Amino acid sequence: MYRGKVMSPFGDLWMVWSNLGIHQLCFDGDPQEPVDSVDSLRMDEEAGVMFETLLHRPLAKIEQLSLTGTPFQRQVWQQLLSIPVGTLTTYQKIAEAVGRPTAVRAVANAIGANPVAWLIPCHRVVRSDGQLGGYRWGVERKRAMLDWEQQKGRAAA
Repeated sequence: MYRGKVMSPFGDLWMVWSNLGIHQLCFDGDPQEPVDSVDSLRMDEEAGVMFETLLHRPLAKIEQLSLTGTPFQRQVWQQLLSIPVGTLTTYQKIAEAVGRPTAVRAVANAIGANPVAWLIPCHRVVRSDGQLGGYRWGVERKRAMLDWEQQKGRAAA
């Protein structure tokens, strides 16, 4: 596995990948930052090229990544990929969409376990009252991501 660091619109982002695909994306300061857990450091330019591609070509399926997760987590992550850019949903709606309407906490835990920051758009999920709620990489970063997506959506229109 390899790792590289890129500057994203939301701050420094670590990428971990192999020939199987992307395994992890996390922002600086994440307790699971992949500093010691990866064998090789690749040039940040290579990671930058990969990230630029991801910025302009959203994922459709989690199978395009190389992620470790339970079947339930993978189901929740796949559902997150169906949320359109610039759109918000709630934990309750995700629970209903995966066929587990009473499992809101389990859905929230699965969302929190998302190993690829921003790429699987957990930042598009808010509380039922419309509040942003928590975010593993900080509420300010979540707000910045949502604002960036809103601007991107307006530019595309």
